[in-house]
Amino acid sequence: MDPQLQAVRLAARERFLARTAAASESSSKESLPEILASMDRQRLDAPISSLLADAPVEPAPKRPRVDPNLVVVPPQLTAEIRRLLAQPATNDLRFLFWNIDGLDEVGGPQALAQRVLAVAKEVASKRPIAVMLQEAIPPALEILSADQVLGTAYDIIVPEDPPAPYFVAILLDKRRLRRIGKPMTTPFRGTQMGRQLLSVAVELMPSGSAPPLLLATAHLESTKDHGSERKRQLAQSLHFLQSSIGKVPAGAPPRSAPVQACIVGGDLNLRDEEVRSVQRDLGDAARGIADVWMFCGSPEGARWTWDTSVNTNIGASFSCKTRFDRVFFLSRGVTDVEGAPGCIAAAKASAKAKVKNKENKAPAAPILSSEGWHPLDLELVGKDKVPDLGRFPSDHWGVMTTWAPGDASKVLPVEPGKVVIDLDG
Repeated sequence: MDPQLQAVRLAARERFLARTAAASESSSKESLPEILASMDRQRLDAPISSLLADAPVEPAPKRPRVDPNLVVVPPQLTAEIRRLLAQPATNDLRFLFWNIDGLDEVGGPQALAQRVLAVAKEVASKRPIAVMLQEAIPPALEILSADQVLGTAYDIIVPEDPPAPYFVAILLDKRRLRRIGKPMTTPFRGTQMGRQLLSVAVELMPSGSAPPLLLATAHLESTKDHGSERKRQLAQSLHFLQSSIGKVPAGAPPRSAPVQACIVGGDLNLRDEEVRSVQRDLGDAARGIADVWMFCGSPEGARWTWDTSVNTNIGASFSCKTRFDRVFFLSRGVTDVEGAPGCIAAAKASAKAKVKNKENKAPAAPILSSEGWHPLDLELVGKDKVPDLGRFPSDHWGVMTTWAPGDASKVLPVEPGKVVIDLDG
């Protein structure tokens, strides 16, 4: 063998033996767990291919096996919702108005899902024919619209191009209500919070069983500092009711009957003095519009819809009770007659009625049409905490109202000598 080649091979063998001895000595001093513990976490999470000599210097970490935002929906809860929906629907005609507080981030996506499912269970239990939501967000509506939740029983209507990541929505019972025309989104031009008015005209099924009505909901500008804009939004909403009554909705089928009642409600963030101010500014345009809570006799147990002394969701250190959530309505033959209860502005009396009242020295009791939509009852819902969460479905109570399309005998009478048009006393 060539002496030079032999020397090269001998040197290579000596280097190999030296490396082997060094590795053996190192492994005897440090265990595998110790070696792994000293390695960079990102390196440990990297794929095996990153250990190759030609691998990138900083390999991308492995994808986590579990999505941290994964929401687990208990199957027993959705099963209970489906069981309730499978029951025969009540004969009561109910409308629910509820700010479901989609902006509440306490507890993350899992807590949101639990609160939304509690709302769905309330809907499945009480079976309102329409639900008007505020502060709805896409993940909440995705849960509500799932077939395992309310998707088989309710259609969901949302505004066109909402400017904010939260908005209002309307749920309609698929079996008991039919849309007339297209839903309408009316922007509030002065809003700084992306607020809109959403409305849709509907009729009871079977068709012709009751006069058509317009349902609308809004989430008026929040906080006391935005009172001026909120009053403008309320005035615009009430004008919208007045302009819609007695008209056939745009896009309605031929020979459709005109709307005979209009309802708007939700988290309106209103203070009593703001309603009085709008009433004064509107003048005659406010006549015939009634507050549902007042129309139903101003039940004290259903007065405060936002109450930090009972609802602990926001963790307030103060006690505050307000009636932020309100429902107003305008109904032919019900709210547009003299002495109708709950009206924010009294209807004008005819000349004949004025003479009769002067003779009797007391306002006449309202003469109501048997064809007019009117509320029978109002209650607050969502007052039980969500199991395993320890929080309420929302920081607002939901306002559940029960209605009749006729039967004037159930309308609250006006006592002689007393006109119920004041605002919360």
